[in-house]
Amino acid sequence: MSRLVVTGYASLDYAVGLDGQAMGDTTTLIAARDPEAWPRAGGCPTYISGAAVRAGQQATPVMWVGRGAEGEGFVARLEAQGIGTGGIGVCDSPRSPTALLVYQSDGSCMCLYDPALGRSEVLTEAQKRLIAGATHLCISVGPPQLMDQILALCPADARLYWAVKNDPDAFPPPLRTRLSARADVIFHSAPERPLIGESAAVLVETRGSDCVVVSRAGQSREIPVAAIDIADTTGAGDSFAGGYIAAEMAGADPESAASAGIKAAAALLADRKRRYLQ
Repeated sequence: MSRLVVTGYASLDYAVGLDGQAMGDTTTLIAARDPEAWPRAGGCPTYISGAAVRAGQQATPVMWVGRGAEGEGFVARLEAQGIGTGGIGVCDSPRSPTALLVYQSDGSCMCLYDPALGRSEVLTEAQKRLIAGATHLCISVGPPQLMDQILALCPADARLYWAVKNDPDAFPPPLRTRLSARADVIFHSAPERPLIGESAAVLVETRGSDCVVVSRAGQSREIPVAAIDIADTTGAGDSFAGGYIAAEMAGADPESAASAGIKAAAALLADRKRRYLQ
């Protein structure tokens, strides 16, 4: 049986849309927020795993939360989506990682992030077993002190995916070099392309609502994307990655997997837009 494991940071996300621009010492009204997700479970592994699960695959994120109500609430939100929670580690902190996502009227987004755990994350024995037993492993941005250990635990015959993030703390140059050489598929945006070293991987470049470019063996193909008019696009790229991976797990070629990823991202945004308009 194929088993996807996704490593990275967790986050409880509070997302709002403003009717203006936030400024110091002033009140700006909230024009929209998701009534069914306040907060919602966020973080790259959540979206990647969620999209894979909705596509019918088994997926377990490896993430960390604090003890208490915030961490318990995060786990409950994963369970409600059918996402496996056996890879959630609990750190000795009363807080869990939290983000305030403030979408302003000019289209910009302010992200205020509380990492909460102070780099206290360690790999539990259960997490080590999950990574070592994965048939498909996706490494996303996560605790820097664990990245080398995670990569070392990756089975030699597992298909490895790297979800690139321009975070030099989590992905310093030596690690980027090793991931570039080992990964089978690399997801990245156009500005993130210089972070990838010499690689034989399939490169999957997301260009927002324009297109997705799949490059392999020196050949590239653009796959169109239908735009969805919504400001709150957090998680769309990771949902794309999850849909792509799920399709590959079912035997799809890279171009077909990219089309499946596009559908997964569109489904996330369409459902979110519906809730915002309630």
